[in-house]
Amino acid sequence: MTIFISHGEKGGLGKSRLAMVITDLLIKRGRDVVVVEGDKSGADVGKRFTGLVDVGFINLNRPDAMEEAFSSLGGWLQDHAAGKDVVVNLPGQASDTLDQFAGLLSDTAGMLGHDMTVFYSVGNLDLHTANLVRSMREGLMSVVPIDRQIVVMPELFGLPAGYHWRGSTERQKFLAAGGKEGVMPKLKPDPLEQMIREMPGSYSAMLAADSPIRIADRALLFRWLTAAHQVAALGVSNG
Repeated sequence: MTIFISHGEKGGLGKSRLAMVITDLLIKRGRDVVVVEGDKSGADVGKRFTGLVDVGFINLNRPDAMEEAFSSLGGWLQDHAAGKDVVVNLPGQASDTLDQFAGLLSDTAGMLGHDMTVFYSVGNLDLHTANLVRSMREGLMSVVPIDRQIVVMPELFGLPAGYHWRGSTERQKFLAAGGKEGVMPKLKPDPLEQMIREMPGSYSAMLAADSPIRIADRALLFRWLTAAHQVAALGVSNG
């Protein structure tokens, strides 16, 4: 069993969307999965999957109360995640909060019988590369094996060629060591993106024959979801 963490920059870089795609892929593969929503004020991942899987709402975005939050997270995992995969959607402030408990979280996961995999959604600026590298050296990325570290570049912020990370020496070292990398595609057109954002439930269920989404839009959704699943599959085994 694995704890999949959707980590990365704050400011709309697609951490929640990635957590949704990972959860969707796990459900599609018939895995038992639970979700931890790390920001009650947003709770978009939790709201989407409430009623489909067990969801825990735990604020992980308060630097002044991280011991309490960590205790709550560990207790919830012990009570609800036995024998199940877990998807954790971290809040934007996770670099200032949960990253400092990386070692404790890794140890706790191990005691509960879980491996950990970290997806990091990086922005396109040099500052974003620096934050990613910091996580690799001393944060959540640092406590998982290199083949369980996945860097994700959201197409929402432009083509990968324009990302500072893409041309960095740190990227070259990361990939040479066995790290993984993917590009999260942008769902287009915008009206379809807005429709999908407002609909509850898993993305795969929206492709069913009785879906309210029109056939042409379902074809676009299918194309996007196939590519998005490929990114999630970088960290989700077939087991």
